[in-house]
Amino acid sequence: MLRLIFSVMLCWLPLSAIEHIEHYEIFTKQYQENDTLFLVSRRFELGGATFYLTTNTQTLQTKVLSLDTSKLMPLDERFLQTPFAKQLSNATASFAKGGATQGVMANDKAIYLTMDLCPSAKKGYESAFIEHLTKQNGKTPIAIALSSAWREHHKKEFEALVKNPLLEITWVNHTHTHFYDPKLPEHQNFMLHKNTDVKSEILGFEKTLLEEGLTPSVFFRFPGLIADEKLMRELKETYFLIPLGANAWIAKNEPIKKGSIILIHGNKNEPQGIAMMQKKLPEVLKTYRFKPIQEAFVK
Repeated sequence: MLRLIFSVMLCWLPLSAIEHIEHYEIFTKQYQENDTLFLVSRRFELGGATFYLTTNTQTLQTKVLSLDTSKLMPLDERFLQTPFAKQLSNATASFAKGGATQGVMANDKAIYLTMDLCPSAKKGYESAFIEHLTKQNGKTPIAIALSSAWREHHKKEFEALVKNPLLEITWVNHTHTHFYDPKLPEHQNFMLHKNTDVKSEILGFEKTLLEEGLTPSVFFRFPGLIADEKLMRELKETYFLIPLGANAWIAKNEPIKKGSIILIHGNKNEPQGIAMMQKKLPEVLKTYRFKPIQEAFVK
């Protein structure tokens, strides 16, 4: 296990290696720090102490903190007026393409690279592409949509990604198991399967990531980009997660445009998409700049 380090108030507090987080649960409050409102969305216990997953509602950055509970308040009208709440509402308004498909901020140069790591029987990951990308672009922001099931069977590959100093990674929740049955139609597949335990799929992934010493983001990607109105409502009202779709799924030959959320697969399941992206890269870098996914939604 990677060393578990969490941000506690204004300092970094290294915690001794502890195998399991306990009592990981949804916990919804808000608190004010100077002029910024923070959302508290999860609570858990570790080493006898209580910690909270928090979101800066202006920047969409998340941190794990130890908090003074006397300062925690129920969500009120102030929260609904924050950039995070507004973008959450917008992104969950339609389920047609699995969530937000492009950045909403006015930046003609910005594009947003996302890479899915769905469960795969294939060994390795697209390491050669990552090396090519970072040689061409230098340190690169990338949103990695990770499933716990891929990480479970690709531990060395996962650690290589985590330790890559040329990747600025935002970890996106791609569910715990990423259920898929090729024999089922889409409307009965992925998270629309009748036996899906939504809570387990979402919280199970977050707990897995935290136990690796990494912080979950406020972003979620539906397996297959397949959702329905009920799932979108749950993301908004219960889990406070912004769903990411894509308008430039490279393997489907969708063009990259200003503000595009780009989708590639790093699990070797879509090599044609990787080859296409690598071919496009020189022209893309002449025209655009890769930006952190948070900047797709806030300044």
